[in-house]
Amino acid sequence: MIFSFFACAAQEIQAEDLVFCFHCNADINYDGEKIQCAFSRDAPGRASVQFLSGNLNGLTYDWSGENFSISYSGISAKSEECVLPDTSFAVILLQILDYSEKSETLVKTHGDEVSGSMNGVDFTMTADRTTGQIQTICVPQRNLEVQLHDFTQ
Repeated sequence: MIFSFFACAAQEIQAEDLVFCFHCNADINYDGEKIQCAFSRDAPGRASVQFLSGNLNGLTYDWSGENFSISYSGISAKSEECVLPDTSFAVILLQILDYSEKSETLVKTHGDEVSGSMNGVDFTMTADRTTGQIQTICVPQRNLEVQLHDFTQ
């Protein structure tokens, strides 16, 4: 009877189970500022962040894999390189996701949490053990906490 209980218990999430391509909403707590945005990531270097709250509501950052663009209220500017500073929450988030998708960069910590370190910056992620969807990303050294929810893909 004990064997069947353990056989039916849900397995803990493993790093290779994480889903790195998705479309969702994100609640960002960055250096004490709360930001809501729509976030999508289709592949390494291909992502979009659209602000849904505050004074920047409607502002969109887009990485196409070849170019970077910023758009707001029908006006858009494109460049070959990302013009955002490395301290931008969006840049930090994308760098961590791109880095984490590479094999063997994440370590299983406990439960549904994995951790990693990129250029001396430690971070953790939690994920849904059934779907593999990343639920939280925490980067204490950058004062960044991200909660991902309402996935559409």
